[in-house]
Amino acid sequence: MSMVKETSENGTDLSADDIGTIEEVPEDTILSRQTSVNLVPFIGQRFVSQDAAYEFYCSFAKQCGFSIRRHRTRGKDGVGRGITRRDFTCHRGGYPQIKPSEDGKVQRNRKSSRCGCQAYMRIVKRADFDAPEWRITGFSNIHNHELLKSNDAQLLPAYCTMSSDDKSRICMFAKSGMSVRQMLRLMELEKGVKLGCLPFNEIDVRNLLQSFRNVDRDNDAIDLLKMCKDKKDKDPNFRYNFKIDANNRLDHIAWTYGSSVRSFESFGDVLVFDTTHRLDAYDMILGIWLGVDNYGTNCFFGCVLLRDENMQSFCWALKTFLGFMNEKAPETILTDQNMWLKEAVAIEMPRTKHAFCIWHILSKFSDWFSALLGSQYGQWKAEFHGLYNLHLVDEFELGWREMVDAYGLHGNKHIVSLYALRAFWALPFLRCYFFAGMTSTFQPESINAFIQRFLSAQSVLENFVEQVAAFGHDSNDCPLMEDDINEDGLGFL
Repeated sequence: MSMVKETSENGTDLSADDIGTIEEVPEDTILSRQTSVNLVPFIGQRFVSQDAAYEFYCSFAKQCGFSIRRHRTRGKDGVGRGITRRDFTCHRGGYPQIKPSEDGKVQRNRKSSRCGCQAYMRIVKRADFDAPEWRITGFSNIHNHELLKSNDAQLLPAYCTMSSDDKSRICMFAKSGMSVRQMLRLMELEKGVKLGCLPFNEIDVRNLLQSFRNVDRDNDAIDLLKMCKDKKDKDPNFRYNFKIDANNRLDHIAWTYGSSVRSFESFGDVLVFDTTHRLDAYDMILGIWLGVDNYGTNCFFGCVLLRDENMQSFCWALKTFLGFMNEKAPETILTDQNMWLKEAVAIEMPRTKHAFCIWHILSKFSDWFSALLGSQYGQWKAEFHGLYNLHLVDEFELGWREMVDAYGLHGNKHIVSLYALRAFWALPFLRCYFFAGMTSTFQPESINAFIQRFLSAQSVLENFVEQVAAFGHDSNDCPLMEDDINEDGLGFL
């Protein structure tokens, strides 16, 4: 350890805490491997301000794979002299504090990332020739935890920033009706950055959109409740249910129509519950219950708006739907690959066979595997289709192992998850169940077109319930072709 001794601006020796130190870093540490880090902090380095020092260290930390936070400050030169020392530390420095409640009981605290990391940079204020500046007097880059890759480090909260131009464009995109994913993809193309390499993510965009929303949003949701009540007064066969939270805010609401209940009595053996969209006009998740008649045409069974996406919300939705349909449960149900929804189906529909919509899974493949597999992506996807269409479970198991070996996908989290849940999506495990062709990739085109009509209805909130009724009653989706359905009623990819 080398020691650098400096004096304060009034000529007195600094305390032991203020002595500049830099620790020797072994060659095999993470710092020596960071060949892209060109500007490494050094003892004596000068800055015109605290903020300039912070920005420099922040840039260094981002390249290394961690983020920083402002730690201790100290004013040691008398009253009125202001702050004369500042410590910046790794964001994982220190340890989480146990916060006792008012009655003395220990509260359950959120999981903390802090692990006592000792990496830091210390700056001290000097005044040479009456020109104040800040100098580095202490620096250590030894971490007791793994550092992130630069692409991953930019997703740390400290680096998730949006410029005013970014915010303006996001606002414009939102007004044009674009989804959050579409906004991110377009901005990646505009900025010429790789997939997922923007300095902000989907959650940041959603939080920004939330701040844009009108303060009267809750009033809109209450108006929706009034629409349902008015509809019930006019049509006794109309059914709806809702839940109000502790703050008198609409938490969930679901409704259906007399014609939908009759359709479910005849064609309710197979149910699709789509929860992949949000209704921005109410800032709520939109869930739609759909089926198919004996001509392959979509049948609307009902819809629900949920404030939160969790198991309790989905349980409420499914229980409400069964109440609408006189407690008749479907034989099979298709949903998105959502673990909260999976648990809810198991609780509320224990005798119903649950499967995942293959088209929702396929829609994520580009994000999951295109960059990973590169030029092999098209060939791999064709092999996946082949595995999906197999008849025997043993053939699927053997083919899956060969596919994983051929493309080196051992340990890939998406492959591991798909295999663990194979009984929910792969046809060899589902052929003994009736799905009325709803596993075909032809079907989602008509379903998505149907759902888009719901999303467009939010532009006129006063008539939303009536518009949904019209959509449900005159759906003219194209039926499945006979070739798309096999002898078991199962569609092929």
